[in-house]
Amino acid sequence: MDRVLEKLQPSLVAEPLRGFLSRAAITVQTRARAAAPVDTGHLRNAIMYQVDEAAMPGFAMVGFLDAGAGSPLWFKARAMEFGTGSQGDGDVSHAGSHWPPGEALDVWARRHGMASGWAVAAGIGRRGGLRPRRFLRSAIEQSLADIRGMLEQMRAEIAARWGGG
Repeated sequence: MDRVLEKLQPSLVAEPLRGFLSRAAITVQTRARAAAPVDTGHLRNAIMYQVDEAAMPGFAMVGFLDAGAGSPLWFKARAMEFGTGSQGDGDVSHAGSHWPPGEALDVWARRHGMASGWAVAAGIGRRGGLRPRRFLRSAIEQSLADIRGMLEQMRAEIAARWGGG
């Protein structure tokens, strides 16, 4: 055990770990972008990844990293991933129906040949909200087998550095 702890230094593990976290995050990001709902592409293109910059990285994140809580992008991403109202995932949605503000949908409605967003908002309200798209969560689930392979690759890199092949 002393030999293991002595050899387990950032110089041995950090680079393979950072590579693993980067590859895993890029894999999830790619799948999330492919599955994201697209109108203008802004939501899809805002899916980013970040790997901990510490000497020994401890995490990687994938999501809307530049979207501050409460920003328009944050609300849109949350609504698309989790849904809204009675159509949405119960732990993050409104209990009843969800009527978005019509003016928030004006630009989308005009781009799709409608006079205003109020008709779209009314349709969403009558349905009870928006159904969840699950593009981020699905990307993680679909990436698990690839990530397991990446873990094995990281293990082999660390073993080669350690001299244990």
